[in-house]
Amino acid sequence: MRLVIESPKMYSVWGRLCSYSTRARSPRSTSYSLIFCEDLAPEEVLERLGAQRESVFPLTRIEAQEIEVRNASDDLYDLDHLDDLNVEAAEELGFLRRETDAVVRAGSVEGWAFAIQASTSYISARNYAPTLSRGTRLIAVSRDVNAMQRVEYAVDGRVLSSFDPGIPGSDDGAEPSALAWPSDGEGMSSEQVLEHLESQFGLWVGKDSEERRLPAAALSTTDQ
Repeated sequence: MRLVIESPKMYSVWGRLCSYSTRARSPRSTSYSLIFCEDLAPEEVLERLGAQRESVFPLTRIEAQEIEVRNASDDLYDLDHLDDLNVEAAEELGFLRRETDAVVRAGSVEGWAFAIQASTSYISARNYAPTLSRGTRLIAVSRDVNAMQRVEYAVDGRVLSSFDPGIPGSDDGAEPSALAWPSDGEGMSSEQVLEHLESQFGLWVGKDSEERRLPAAALSTTDQ
């Protein structure tokens, strides 16, 4: 397994998720969603997740996570401490609704779009894979608030591999071997899962994605 060496231009995927989640002020801070879609624009990924194009709004990592934490708190508070955030625009676009329990940001890297979210796991609550992978390839990793993990690999609407990395021998996909998972049958930690996907597909999340404003969508696991 290839070890990823951090450089000024990139972080390992696991390091990026840890950077998001360990700074959260929420009991859900160990959950996350990470999606990669080949040859799609970031905005199209957000639309396939359920966002309206006109409601997509650029946010930094800190802003997105602070909105999630604020919406989940017992007492809603203002966001005036986020000096560069246009709070009025965010509110008009639905980001500050109580029902908005997921703020997903999207970007791109070497022919793949990525969508990333911390503090909650939106994609674990939806059957998203067929829609997201239509006409392309999808790789997704999630961990929900109950520490349940899931890895999915889908191609053109067909889920080829879908399993809990703790028990990789139990795969619900149509072609479990498609992901080229290690054959020893041993469970893998979240870090090992993401390192394996980096090794197989060369996927990573750019270091500058944290401070850069990326297209973001306000989503809800309760909306129908």
